[in-house]
Amino acid sequence: MDKLQELVNTLSEDDKREFRIFINRQKSKKQRKDLDLFELINNQTPVKIIQEKLYKTPNKVAYHTLRKRLLKHLTDFIVLKQIDSDTTATSSIAGLVSLATYLFKQKSEDFGWRTLEKAEQIAIENEHYELLNNIYHLQIDESNSEFSPDINTIYEKWKNNKQLVDENEKANIAYNFIKKELNNIRIKGEDKDLEKIITKLLKKYGINDLVYQRPHILYKVLDLTRRVMLSKKDFYNFEPYIIKTYEKLESSFGFSKRNHFYKINILYMISHILYRNRRFEESNKYLKEMLSGMNEYNKSYYQQFYPKYIMLQAANFTYLNKNEKSITLLSNVKENELKKMTTVEQFNIKINLVVYYFNQAEYKKANTIIQTLNHSDNWLEKKMGVEWVLKKNLIEIILQFELGNIDIVLNRIRSFELNFSNLFNHPLYKRVNLFVQTIKTTIDTPDIMQSQVFIENVKETLVRQDSEQEDLQAMAFYAWLKAKMMKLNYYDVLLDIANTKYEEL
Repeated sequence: MDKLQELVNTLSEDDKREFRIFINRQKSKKQRKDLDLFELINNQTPVKIIQEKLYKTPNKVAYHTLRKRLLKHLTDFIVLKQIDSDTTATSSIAGLVSLATYLFKQKSEDFGWRTLEKAEQIAIENEHYELLNNIYHLQIDESNSEFSPDINTIYEKWKNNKQLVDENEKANIAYNFIKKELNNIRIKGEDKDLEKIITKLLKKYGINDLVYQRPHILYKVLDLTRRVMLSKKDFYNFEPYIIKTYEKLESSFGFSKRNHFYKINILYMISHILYRNRRFEESNKYLKEMLSGMNEYNKSYYQQFYPKYIMLQAANFTYLNKNEKSITLLSNVKENELKKMTTVEQFNIKINLVVYYFNQAEYKKANTIIQTLNHSDNWLEKKMGVEWVLKKNLIEIILQFELGNIDIVLNRIRSFELNFSNLFNHPLYKRVNLFVQTIKTTIDTPDIMQSQVFIENVKETLVRQDSEQEDLQAMAFYAWLKAKMMKLNYYDVLLDIANTKYEEL
């Protein structure tokens, strides 16, 4: 693929709108061939036709010059976007260092040193030791200035910081070995003692205690472990590990302002894993602690974590027999708050609302909301992931079933079988296919749902025997089938299953 085409394809529709404004910011030209080229590339126009549309006669030199100009505009735009979205202070520090370098070249030494000292302070507060290393090198280079501290003072700061840089490098190397080991577990589907694996690797690189002094490294390890365990649907083994790790970190070293972001993130991880393990009250307890953290330091991270917080709180409430409260929470998210959220967050709020209205048997409302997710499955898969799209399709199938649109149900099932057939051989998704086939069977022979043979077969094929480790989301689909078989209210059955051992179902 053409590199410029590839770069344009990385932009979202919102990004493309912003880029059109960005490229016209100087308004020096009424007609912009670089913008014309952007539009042609955006429309997947073949190269030969692009040149024909841009020039009356072929002009390869002008065309390649134009490509370079567009590439520069795109690069500048993306860099500015990255700086704007950076919440880690990295861009701010780098910008101050660049400004200081410029000021030194312009012989504005007083202003340059004040700028560099500000960069140093921000880097210290945010534990950016690698950037600090660069700052101290620049300070040493400019130490002949009358505004410079004594060079020996700068050297001592560099030497102390260099130790921190080395420790960070060791921690990052250990992290990447842990990443490799955990990925092997995910690929092979092996069950291993997480704590033993991670502790062994941390000891091997001499950072077993150090990692607890660097919450950002520990957070990376926990986040990676969490993603691996979620991919395996192994929530139960991860729960004690993350809680124990958090408590050790809190009691031994605590959290400061500079690593407050990681504290909130870890609290969310704990809340989420407790929810998936059906410990809804305990999950809410940690969510309360998370909210307290979101409100600290002038609510610095409030907006960033608000979508996760409110969605998980609503999810807990629905399993605590407070489904109407879940609907109210998500329905009352203000329009200006929604606009600040990512597309992923907005779509997750919508799909959750669909589920909560479905729980209330308000199928038309649920259907109205799900229709607003009016994108192709391919588009949604790129944005939301294949598993999200799979679940959305399952929800649509049973929603249309409840609305009595059987022809639509059968069409959706045919599409579902075609689009997700490659997943059905995976152990985690075998039951998904069985679930869909069961729906087809009930459409062909509706009376079979009350047959004892059918009921026993459903239990045998769709219900896990290791009941305590059943996936909460899988329960919801089984609950719907059970409600149909027993002619009971779906939400009542869902609550019963979520709070009952599977042996009793």
